[in-house]
Amino acid sequence: MPGAKADLILHPIRMQIIAAISTYRATAKELGEAMPEVPQTTLYRHINALVEGGILKIVEENPIRGTVERVYALAAPPTLAPEDLQGMTKQDYEQVFTMILTTLMSDARRYLASKPDSGEIDLLADGVEFSKIQLNLSDEEYKAMNRQIVDMMMAAANNEPSPKRRRRVFSYLFIPADG
Repeated sequence: MPGAKADLILHPIRMQIIAAISTYRATAKELGEAMPEVPQTTLYRHINALVEGGILKIVEENPIRGTVERVYALAAPPTLAPEDLQGMTKQDYEQVFTMILTTLMSDARRYLASKPDSGEIDLLADGVEFSKIQLNLSDEEYKAMNRQIVDMMMAAANNEPSPKRRRRVFSYLFIPADG
């Protein structure tokens, strides 16, 4: 049986919320518009669970006609530690990979949807990069490299929005090539 954090993140509706909010801030109303199949009360219950679990945070509160509209963002990239993954089955792990790949595909679709149907798309000018490379690393080298990547991502994730900054999504996945 997976740990509590894995249960929190791996629930299908919460995975949709995380995927929908993974690259921007959103209100519950905006999340509801992105997921019209999820009833509003169910959506609020899952948003609250993600806030209580430390996955989402409230980044703004705007008074609107006697109520307060909250704007949510990811508190940090949702990651699972080894203790969160204990007891997971092969099917649970496949669900984790599916969540990661689904959020990556959502990002790609959102990018492509922002482009006109006619004309060329200039990936280089837009700063889109993707690659796949095989690395030969000892366990120590792999851990050091992964730690450097995480440290750089977390430092950049703390940057405040500004006119000079463009929001970008960085995804990566390490998988042993020899199984």
